[in-house]
Amino acid sequence: MNAPRAAARTSGSPVAAAPPRVSRAAAGAVAGIAAVYEATHPVISAYVQGVAMADDLEEQARQDSGISDGEWMERNEPRYDAIQGGGAYPLLSSLSEGEEFDLDLEPLFEFGLLGTLDGIAVMIGETSG
Repeated sequence: MNAPRAAARTSGSPVAAAPPRVSRAAAGAVAGIAAVYEATHPVISAYVQGVAMADDLEEQARQDSGISDGEWMERNEPRYDAIQGGGAYPLLSSLSEGEEFDLDLEPLFEFGLLGTLDGIAVMIGETSG
């Protein structure tokens, strides 16, 4: 009797005793998961880090200037009005014609992250089917 085979039979481990085709299938599944992780992890990390860095920069600007977001917008409103009123950026002008809005980072972050994750889901679906 071959020693490695005897060890596999007596070890009690279902993985050690599994036929090679099951082991190859499991290895293929793990490789597929690893490939998806390798492809998507940097994208998700870059998005999250980018938003966090932007928030940190805005917080630093608030501390350095001593003014709030609202005060900054109020002070710079004439500049925006001049840009929007010039006609060179009609899309930008149309976006600002509606009601005033607050730039709350949380919904913007969630919107961007959901779009990123939806894109990854489509990519996975296209490559796995």
